[in-house]
Amino acid sequence: MISEKISKQGFIIQVLERDIQNIYKAQLAIALTNIYVSGKTLKVKKRPGPNIGVRSGSLLASLQNPDYLIQSQGENFVVSAGIVKHMRFIDMRKFGNRRIYNRQVWGILYNNSMKDIKYNYGQSIKDQVGEMLNEAFSLNQ
Repeated sequence: MISEKISKQGFIIQVLERDIQNIYKAQLAIALTNIYVSGKTLKVKKRPGPNIGVRSGSLLASLQNPDYLIQSQGENFVVSAGIVKHMRFIDMRKFGNRRIYNRQVWGILYNNSMKDIKYNYGQSIKDQVGEMLNEAFSLNQ
């Protein structure tokens, strides 16, 4: 029972870690090259206009050195991330609607993380058990 909870927590943290890194990569691509990522397949699309991450450099610095923390509290998980204040305003239509925050954060978390946690946990356990059995049998030979 305890190992099952640890295994499940490890799987969820691994999925969240992967997708938070994907969020930061997508946001950095938007800031550097006006490319944004959309859909479950993370399709790359080019946006016209000037790059947004070069005025003061604080946006690029925060995206290149991400500051985030994943905590598990029982069966709940909390992800805390530090972002620069003006990143939220870049999404507003008045300022160009760059899709750097809301579209990336909620799109990646909802389309990728939620579905992987919901449907792929069983497959992950099967793969882990298979690897452990392969290692056990290869040691005996």
